[in-house]
Amino acid sequence: MENQGSGKTVRLATACTECQRRKQKCSREWPCNHCQSRRIAHLCKFTPKKVLKAKPASNERTHTPTNNADAVPDFQNAGGVASGEDFRMLGYLPDNLLKEGPDQYQSAVISPNPQGTIPSELEKAIRTLPPKPYTDMLVQHFLSEMNEQYYCLYPPTFLHDYAAWWSGKASGQSLAPEFTALLLQVCACATLYLDVEAMQRLESELGENSHDLAEQYHRTANQLSSTMSPGKGGLTQVQQLFINAVWYKTEALFIESWHALSAAIHEAQELGMHRSPAKAKVSEFEREMRRRIWCLLYTWDWQMSLLLSRPFIINSNYCSFELPNVRLETADAGTDMPSPVTHIALQSQLGLAISKIPGVMSGILSPNQAIAIQQEIERWFEMFPPAYRRTNPDTRWDHSHRYVPLQRHQLYAVSYMVMFMPLKQCLTIDADPSKPSLEKSLQPAAVDCATKVMDSARALLAHMLPASGKFHFAPFLIFDTAAFLCSAIIHDRARNLAHRDKALETIGIGLDALEQISQTTKAGATCYSVLARLTGRMPLSPEEKALLSSRTPEGSLEGPQTPPSVHAESATIVNVDAYDVNFTSSDILGGGMDMALPAGLDPSGTIDGLTGLDDILSMDMGEFSQIWDWDNLDLNNPGLYDT
Repeated sequence: MENQGSGKTVRLATACTECQRRKQKCSREWPCNHCQSRRIAHLCKFTPKKVLKAKPASNERTHTPTNNADAVPDFQNAGGVASGEDFRMLGYLPDNLLKEGPDQYQSAVISPNPQGTIPSELEKAIRTLPPKPYTDMLVQHFLSEMNEQYYCLYPPTFLHDYAAWWSGKASGQSLAPEFTALLLQVCACATLYLDVEAMQRLESELGENSHDLAEQYHRTANQLSSTMSPGKGGLTQVQQLFINAVWYKTEALFIESWHALSAAIHEAQELGMHRSPAKAKVSEFEREMRRRIWCLLYTWDWQMSLLLSRPFIINSNYCSFELPNVRLETADAGTDMPSPVTHIALQSQLGLAISKIPGVMSGILSPNQAIAIQQEIERWFEMFPPAYRRTNPDTRWDHSHRYVPLQRHQLYAVSYMVMFMPLKQCLTIDADPSKPSLEKSLQPAAVDCATKVMDSARALLAHMLPASGKFHFAPFLIFDTAAFLCSAIIHDRARNLAHRDKALETIGIGLDALEQISQTTKAGATCYSVLARLTGRMPLSPEEKALLSSRTPEGSLEGPQTPPSVHAESATIVNVDAYDVNFTSSDILGGGMDMALPAGLDPSGTIDGLTGLDDILSMDMGEFSQIWDWDNLDLNNPGLYDT
């Protein structure tokens, strides 16, 4: 406190409210050191820093000019017709006058409406939830097994709200429908991911099939969600709509998941999450949660849109993006340990980078975009923290924090998947070898990139097994990559495909990986059966057949693995004067379930004696039928049958 002239200058404390209450020294940055270590970042709040002038003596005039930007002018006393509140609503006052959020974290589980008749949909939803011991088990399973993949829920506040929900239910309070729907969606997804022991316990004690229970929770949550007005459910409603999309994706209903994702994005836009959160009338903690959810929605949008060959839902040219605070879960500011949201922040940055390439936001990638996409991804790799870098990653947290190796594998798989997308056409084209062709020039890079997709997908699959048998991303990447390489071999009637031996080895590795999971997952059985028949149609020499069936020592999928460092191979520069293409291949490098299969598929069926490709092209891809199109392989050319 200082004396200045006739008045005293009073500086408000800059410590957060929790440190003031506990009389502790605060680090004065959000989240502060003490709140972070106690995992109560949602309670860490700083009051706006203001400078107040003591009231001058009564014999002094009170109209002394001031430069204080926080002073609110009295427009009515000045003869105006508008009040200060009127101008505040129009946005003409300084940003620091916007209302801050509540002093303490406010749970969203109790409805602000007075007690009365419970809506029928809410009453049904409350009855649908299993008794608390089973809900506890499902919630814990979701937070420990599924949430780390996306980190759509912040565990400390969700568990706080979860306890408040049960307390409110016991005391007869009005429960908020949005959190009730969120809780049902969590239970629905967790039920699909249960291990065999937990699934048997749930089924025996509740007397219902676990998959039927999951569908019941999910259906009831959607019925309750449909009664809510847009923009009224807050962040909780956006979270439950996103987990609705997760449920559809887990069930391999990719089209339905894309539409559910669209609903979550539109709800987020109703809350203004596509704009800068700096002016939002919320606490710093909610600002952080809004940043995280918006990055997550955008990441899902650009990846699913590319997989489905559809335009992006979010137009990044008209949105504001602020990266999440990756210190929220890390008590030691000096450590290099990544946050559970680091991989989402990185993937959103990649989406923003490639969305600026002309044509990418249409959802369809072509060879003309391959070089630009590869260059953006190379720049993106340089942003990785030590734990995720491609060469000699820092693995010290791999055993203590399971999400670190999982995120590392996800980042590798996503990056090589995106690199491979515009190169796929290069493997299936019948180009005239006497004429320069962009596609033909990119074939060496396409095969090299396919090898990296296969390696990263296998590492990710090994890390996910055995618990996450319904994780479709890795098996699909393995099948998709191997199928395009099979098409390349089938189209290679002149037997001059660049890196042909490497392509055959990669196909064999993919076939081996899918065979290992064919007895435990429906998706694996379908993909293995189709790929085995497709490989049987390739025109191979005896030496090449032996190469295809060879197995590498590290080919097992027995458990989590940390892949060896990725080292660039010697450069292979392809130069086609007609296209002015210089492409360096080294730049590209870097559960039990229902086993019913689609008709005609048998994972143990023979692959010999096929007389054509018609029987293969007519096969049903089962769970992947929504995102797989046989036409992409260009196997309908009658000339391909003449082998």
